Amino acid sequence: MVASLFKYLPSQYLDAFVGRGELLFRSLSYFRNYEELEVRGDPQEGQRLYNSLNGLEINNLTSSESINFPWSFESSVQAREIFVFCFSLEYLVSLSHEFDTDVCVEIHNPAALLAKVRAALMLRRWVKNAKLLHGTLNYYSPSEPPLAEWAVPERMVLKKTENFAGQREYRFAFARGNALQLNNVVTQITATPGVSQPTLIGHPEHVLRIGNLAKLCTIHTLNGRHH
Repeated sequence: MVASLFKYLPSQYLDAFVGRGELLFRSLSYFRNYEELEVRGDPQEGQRLYNSLNGLEINNLTSSESINFPWSFESSVQAREIFVFCFSLEYLVSLSHEFDTDVCVEIHNPAALLAKVRAALMLRRWVKNAKLLHGTLNYYSPSEPPLAEWAVPERMVLKKTENFAGQREYRFAFARGNALQLNNVVTQITATPGVSQPTLIGHPEHVLRIGNLAKLCTIHTLNGRHH
């Protein structure tokens, strides 16, 4: 487990997070639909994109010829059924600006936080086997071949494209039903990779209540005060 985790949030949500231990897990679809949020989101959230500089190579089995088309390959998890809560591994004022927040909560006992989250999931039967994913995100270039990971939702949930690497994200995640099951993905070949359509349908979310976190954390504000 890492030494510390950092949660950036507006100060009006500080008591809910630290005082009451309310963790708002949002679905991956919420983060993907950035046009709806009118903020910098990630249209590839919960996807494995392969966008080769040379396009996709299509083999004609009859003529044995290969042709490259300017298309991309996408594999997507069941984004409305997987819920995530995000941290960073770094305390940086620049990240506070990027996330438009004025408070950063440093969790200096991540193992204790993890134990609390696992205990809370045990009480929710709709979380299959109370399974909790957690880990540092891996960042990739869409030009890298996906190999077999395009069929593994657990790996895709912990990956993002390299343009988000500066966030140094660490993530907790769980799912409804079989959303993390091997091969439970939707694939397509497209000429417009990573384009998500805005929707008026609300995105699922779930508040996990794990109790007061004051003993596990230090609160940093932009003016340098600590609590």
